[in-house]
Amino acid sequence: MEEILKLGDIVDESAFELKAANLQLFRVVEDLRTVVNQRNEAKEMTAGSHFDAMYLLALGADFREGRNGLRLVRIGATAEILARTAGMSDDYCARIRQAAPLYDIGMVAIPDALLRKKEDLSDDEWALWRSHTEIGARIMSSTFDTPITKMAAEIAHSHHENFGGKGYPTGLAGKDIPLSGRIVALAEYFETHANAFGWPQTTTAAGKVLASIHDLSGRRFDPELVDLFLSNLSVIAEAHAEIDRKASSFHALVANSRPGLPIT
Repeated sequence: MEEILKLGDIVDESAFELKAANLQLFRVVEDLRTVVNQRNEAKEMTAGSHFDAMYLLALGADFREGRNGLRLVRIGATAEILARTAGMSDDYCARIRQAAPLYDIGMVAIPDALLRKKEDLSDDEWALWRSHTEIGARIMSSTFDTPITKMAAEIAHSHHENFGGKGYPTGLAGKDIPLSGRIVALAEYFETHANAFGWPQTTTAAGKVLASIHDLSGRRFDPELVDLFLSNLSVIAEAHAEIDRKASSFHALVANSRPGLPIT
């Protein structure tokens, strides 16, 4: 009987030690989870601050070209709409809205005299101008390694490629051009040309630009994206008008470059 009691004590003691070990392990796992969550929160905050810095740099490049930066936000919204109607995931759509405004960030390296030159560019000047695509890709590739910066580098490098070939910097054609670059090429072209006519306040004034886009389908632009663009023009106009109402400061410009506007 005494031996049985001793064995019972051993079992009870082992069970107690096992319970204590499990509790300690649980605490370690919880502590580790807390550390990981804190690290992820810090990483998100750092990445957010980094995005804001990159966006302000892009704004600076836009202002150097005599613009007000608002078009960058509209390009992001157009890109998101095109991506959504093309059937891309919510993550992709949110990412391209943030990455698209950084498409011309390489322009910070182009001399002011070249930006303001009214005469035709020489071959050397044209080569320097075109280098902004590769410079922009290098800027974004040398920053935080995040999905947004990767897409921004991709867009910066490919937004001047032509769907029919003979674009720059690498002469890609068709679906070899990244989808993000094909989307932003169309969004940027429309933004640059249509808003010169007062769009979206006067949509009829953009008729020539829409005709030009239709004519460039298959040559400059992806024809599937052109069809999606033309069939969703009213949605794009609504998104642009909403941005124009909200963007009253630099802070608002940065905030409105983030996902959030309702897209149908």
